[in-house]
Amino acid sequence: MITIKNLTKRFGEQTLFSDLNLTIKPGEIVAIIGPSGTGKSTLLRTINSLEQADSGSVTINDVSLHYPKTNAQQRLALRQQTGFVFQNYALFQHLTAKPSFSI
Repeated sequence: MITIKNLTKRFGEQTLFSDLNLTIKPGEIVAIIGPSGTGKSTLLRTINSLEQADSGSVTINDVSLHYPKTNAQQRLALRQQTGFVFQNYALFQHLTAKPSFSI
């Protein structure tokens, strides 16, 4: 299970999300949609602790990070609960979207 509580992420004066709360249950499929530049990829990187949130918490299974007070060992423990595919603007040329992401 993924639980996000009061998560806030800013870049300078721009707030991408503020006090975001979200629970994703095991087996649940969630789509994050929106225009380019609205923080979708940043949210995913923040959940996986590749980006540091300004405040709030992320819990994956039984591993929690409470921002801004995290350390490298805690972030590693959380990352070990996840998989992450880095964003690329092109799918495999010979496949449609679903097979590309199923690999």
